[in-house]
Amino acid sequence: MIQKLRISSLVGIHLLILAHIYYFGDEIIGSLDFQEFFHAFIKYGIINAGVVLVILAFVTTLIFGRFFCGWACHFGAVQELAWWLLQKMGITPKTINSSLVTILPLFVLLNFYLAPNLASALDSPWEGIILNLGMPEIWAFLPGFVIGTLTFVVDGFLIVYFLGRKGFCRYLCPWGAFLKLPNSLAMFKVRYTGGCTQCGNCTSECPIGIDVSYEINNYGKVTNTNCTSCMICTEGCPSSALSYKWENPLKENFQFKHYGLNREMFALPVISDRFQSVHARDFLLLPLVLAFGYSIDGLYGMGHFLSFGIAAISGIYFFTSSSARLPVNLGEKKSKRKNFIIGLLLIIFVWHGVVKFSIWQGLDQFEKHQYFSAISHLERAVTMYPKPIGRFHLCLAEMYLEIGDIELAREHALEAQKINPQHEGPKKLIEKLK
Repeated sequence: MIQKLRISSLVGIHLLILAHIYYFGDEIIGSLDFQEFFHAFIKYGIINAGVVLVILAFVTTLIFGRFFCGWACHFGAVQELAWWLLQKMGITPKTINSSLVTILPLFVLLNFYLAPNLASALDSPWEGIILNLGMPEIWAFLPGFVIGTLTFVVDGFLIVYFLGRKGFCRYLCPWGAFLKLPNSLAMFKVRYTGGCTQCGNCTSECPIGIDVSYEINNYGKVTNTNCTSCMICTEGCPSSALSYKWENPLKENFQFKHYGLNREMFALPVISDRFQSVHARDFLLLPLVLAFGYSIDGLYGMGHFLSFGIAAISGIYFFTSSSARLPVNLGEKKSKRKNFIIGLLLIIFVWHGVVKFSIWQGLDQFEKHQYFSAISHLERAVTMYPKPIGRFHLCLAEMYLEIGDIELAREHALEAQKINPQHEGPKKLIEKLK
């Protein structure tokens, strides 16, 4: 009964999203995005619909745990659908365990959302708190169709195939990281009521890959801050050893060891083959994923979710056995094929890392009027970057004009105009060159 209510809630949320987009519009209620709390409130002091949503999610998490994530998050629902479809196809991915489930979401939250918006607010303080529920427009922070579709496919489906249950929620979601603190203090938790038979059903069925069996038997409750209060474990326990219960927070037993990924977890024989640990490689995995993510973040219009989703999948693929994601009847992939894929991925990330570095250095030195150095970097960028960018050619045209190379200035100005025919910058520069 509980799961029917939860699934109905998730379906209802998607219907409300469609109604918001195609019927109500944003004349009254604008973008309902967690990002609004950081971009609108922290940066500008604006309270809009997204900010109200985040406040409600934070407060309800203090009481019920991450109820929002399990009962109202549309992207969490997409990942549960992905898992269900994979099961129907006879594919049971192993859930990969790593310290990145704690580190990477916090990194994305702090580095891309909290720190830059807080720095902006300190640099340009609010003039006051403004209430405007209708701003911004619904699509303000959403990517275009191609990047949006890729994000949906990579972070909604492929990440589940490669990293296991709710891979995006565990490894990337900054909003889940934002709710970790109130979730650790939540009054309602899944608690042990006695009679556990160590069947492992609670761990096997947990949609977010928590070792429920270990936590209830060692801590007396589920303490993992990824718990989304879905209550699948309480409803599915054959011995009724679990209950979703309230506890006075003043009497709650809080210990730091309750909130880490203990390496003794996931060792119960009946569930151990469903999980794979890469803890021993975490010291290599973290810098690798960060390097991969930074190398492609922002290129081709990719946002942080897509770029670091690709990076997390690629980095963990390096350190997991290929058979971890395949059904038994398909057998193991050939090691040569995996080595080829790893080599190809390294070439792609290094290539784009060079492009990203060249763009950064070229534009920075262009602003500083260090033209010879800037030209070298931007020429490399436009040569290596498959996507034509008019701005880079316009900068090159201006710099070549400054150093007296009229032919190359004209060549890049014409290329900039070809890429952006309606832009005034190339037109003015071409007239000047005439």
